Amino acid sequence: MYAKERKRIIKKFLAENGKVSVGSLSELLEVSEVTIRRDLEMLEDEGFLQRTHGGAIINETEPPLFSAAEDTKTLAQQHEIADTAYHFIADGDIVMLMHGPTNLAIAKRLAKHQNLTVLTNDLLIALEFAASPTNKLIMLGGDLENHAVYGQLAINNLSHFSLNHIFVEVDGITLKSGLTVNSISKASLIQQACSNANIVTVVCLPDNFGTDAFFRVGPVTMPSRILTSPSLDDRFKRDLFDKNIRLYTSVDLYEG
Repeated sequence: MYAKERKRIIKKFLAENGKVSVGSLSELLEVSEVTIRRDLEMLEDEGFLQRTHGGAIINETEPPLFSAAEDTKTLAQQHEIADTAYHFIADGDIVMLMHGPTNLAIAKRLAKHQNLTVLTNDLLIALEFAASPTNKLIMLGGDLENHAVYGQLAINNLSHFSLNHIFVEVDGITLKSGLTVNSISKASLIQQACSNANIVTVVCLPDNFGTDAFFRVGPVTMPSRILTSPSLDDRFKRDLFDKNIRLYTSVDLYEG
């Protein structure tokens, strides 16, 4: 079993149970305890867990977005998405990360890269790169709304940048309505930002597939690819496959 698959299983187990021992994981995954400790060390570096004597507990320092059960599930999905996003980006790339909690998880992973130029409208994402000695951070100006900047000034600022990649987090995806978000200012900024990027990656949690938010960003065919967790329901995978849409659910797999 590859390290990537072991890490996914460990995350799922922790999301469901909150804690785990090295011995039980070694037996479950049929690898040595040394290998498990190395996996746990990597997951701790990613911020997913905290190692303890003889095991690990899930990291509970993330902002509480949902109930306890939903929060651990969502956290696991966000880290799965972030793991995949990390492999889309190379050292030296120019990237924009737009406001969103899953994009914040992606930022934590991308901060491990070297010599990135990162543009964002999210204050929390900016903090992930502010202390990085090798990555360059650019913060958009604009009107502050919920830890992010929007408005005409932000849109005007975007005209100065040409991006290799942009990660856009949306609140809903359906074949009929396409990509939707909960704010008209967010929709407007996304539309402008996507026109400046060579590769547009739309990020969406599995539970938001099949739901509509109020403001439409564009058709489901607009992005270069859609990125979500492997736990996405198969019916949505089939729908997107039928539309020839590149749907990524892991580092080396896309449907469509």
